[in-house]
Amino acid sequence: MVAPDNVRNRILLVLAITAALAAGTAYYLIEPSSGLYPRCMFHQLTGLYCPGCGSQRAIHAMLHGNWSQAWSYNAILPFEIVFVAIIAVAWRLRDRYPRLHGILNSRIVIISFLITIIGWTIIRNIQF
Repeated sequence: MVAPDNVRNRILLVLAITAALAAGTAYYLIEPSSGLYPRCMFHQLTGLYCPGCGSQRAIHAMLHGNWSQAWSYNAILPFEIVFVAIIAVAWRLRDRYPRLHGILNSRIVIISFLITIIGWTIIRNIQF
């Protein structure tokens, strides 16, 4: 007999994969300029770019293989994706690799990530 937690975890995994595939399909098929994507409330209220501004267009461009275009929309997004993926894998394997999980969830890593995001927000709003 399968343990209830194991069944629950499998159901959550299937739901997460389904949601990721649905989102990926939407980002691939829907042109960002179509107006179907929501606008950034922070940008609309302040006129400044948030750290995520351009992410929807960047994801669309990456899914179509337009890496330089994606970079121009949001240069930090590829690094954020890799960082979040590493954190997710480390969390999933935390029992097998507790030291890696501890390092990635340490205060210094989290603060460094936040400082990077804040720095990116400041840099992208400076008019050159």
